[in-house]
Amino acid sequence: MKFELSFEGRSLPYHLADGDHTVGRASDNFVRIPMPRVSKYHAVIRINGDRIFVRDLGSTNGTEVDGQRVGSEEIEATAAATVSFGGAVLRRAGVTAPIATEFVDAGRVSSLMSYNPAEGYSNAARDRIMAQSSQLFELLASGQNSEEVESAACRFVAQCVRADRVVLMKDRGEATSIETTARWTRRNDDGAPLHLSSTIVGQVIRQRQSVLVADPHKDPDYGGQQSIMALSLRSAMAAPLFDNERVRGILYVDTADASVQYTHADLEVLTATANAVAVKLRNLSLENELQVAAQIQRSMLPETLEVPAGYEIDAHQVMCRAVGGDLYHCLRRPNGKVLIALGDVSGKGTPAALAMSAATVSIGLLAEIGGDLGELAPHLHNQLFRSFSSEQFITLFIGELDGETGSLSYVNAGHEPPLLLRKNGTMEKLGPTGMAVAMIEDLILETGEVTLAPGDLLMIVSDGIPEATTDGDAFLGIEPAKRILAAKRNDPLPEIREGILTAVAAYLGDQPNSDDVTLMLLRRGEEA
Repeated sequence: MKFELSFEGRSLPYHLADGDHTVGRASDNFVRIPMPRVSKYHAVIRINGDRIFVRDLGSTNGTEVDGQRVGSEEIEATAAATVSFGGAVLRRAGVTAPIATEFVDAGRVSSLMSYNPAEGYSNAARDRIMAQSSQLFELLASGQNSEEVESAACRFVAQCVRADRVVLMKDRGEATSIETTARWTRRNDDGAPLHLSSTIVGQVIRQRQSVLVADPHKDPDYGGQQSIMALSLRSAMAAPLFDNERVRGILYVDTADASVQYTHADLEVLTATANAVAVKLRNLSLENELQVAAQIQRSMLPETLEVPAGYEIDAHQVMCRAVGGDLYHCLRRPNGKVLIALGDVSGKGTPAALAMSAATVSIGLLAEIGGDLGELAPHLHNQLFRSFSSEQFITLFIGELDGETGSLSYVNAGHEPPLLLRKNGTMEKLGPTGMAVAMIEDLILETGEVTLAPGDLLMIVSDGIPEATTDGDAFLGIEPAKRILAAKRNDPLPEIREGILTAVAAYLGDQPNSDDVTLMLLRRGEEA
């Protein structure tokens, strides 16, 4: 998210990714403000997708959001909020405050016409929609964020019908009120408050129908109300921003030109436009949510891999989508041994990512409560069997390493067999000791045992490597990885990893990864 920081006549750009960012005078702060009134560690900004949260760290001169003092409990700042740190001001770049909108109670309107797209489109409207569809699709494709799409939608509607104002109003999520986020006006009075008919807006939102008022001034139900006369509109219409799941807001058009009378065909064109815009906005929202989900998922992977002295480890993951179903873990247990795990949840996308998150948390919790691997694995299976949906399971290799002896007890639950390259060049497979976790209720998981001698190298992979494919028929297989492992056995682990990933990329050519690729290398050093 892009911001602009202003202090002492200077303006600096900042890009803040998801997560916490400390603000203050200290040189190690991500947002550094070298001002006397700013404390060394002044405040924290937390970014979560499109949301901004602020909390103060006990600063001397305080932190404010739009003039409201912020304490140690974080508060959410709107996208257009001004955040002040002892006089230094931070604003989100390219975002303006919501447009001031006032509603006028129009009372009952007898000349109000409604339209539901389920009724179908008239020939006149269909011809216009088809003629303008390429322009609309180009408009939607060019929008990189919701603000661009909303502004472009208003301009597009103004080209389709004679209008004095085009207004787009939408909510910030389910069960939140709508506000004006974009508008087009013929007089370019962008700073003036908008006066809209609450009757028209309310009916669109409540009944999910498009509405049209041909000439409210001739409507006997208005009775010359001063509140309605203040609107100065001769014809108006509005359509719901219905994204095929829910109404996100409305697209509203009106004119004060007595010579302009909107028709039912105009209303149908507006309805089709509003639906297309709403779907685009939903897709952008889903993309943002996926980015947040991907960030959360990446944060669940261990930042550091703790292994006993005399061992080295390297782990890497490449997801084929924004979120994926592969996991790896490495943590020290209460008994002093180190638990290593690498798994692959069935399926792809968001369902697999949710299952991966559940499995990662479960592995971490169970590893901390004690007991040997033979006890831990059945507990893990029972927990995931209850948590996963009926079609989900996870192939999993999980091992417990005794650093002093090199003894590795392991459970291979239907996973691609890890390869153990011995110092003398021989290679062993650590084959399955049971079926995949959470596949069936009554699962028997046996424990295997192997010893890593000095100079031995263990490779654990997900099936994204051996099952890499461009057509679904031919697969890379494990042989290329075995050859690289043997040829580079004494090289640094990151170089071995890159050699294997390069072989996968070379096999795929210009095709994307067909599955998540996860690789872990564990080597016991030579004894002194």
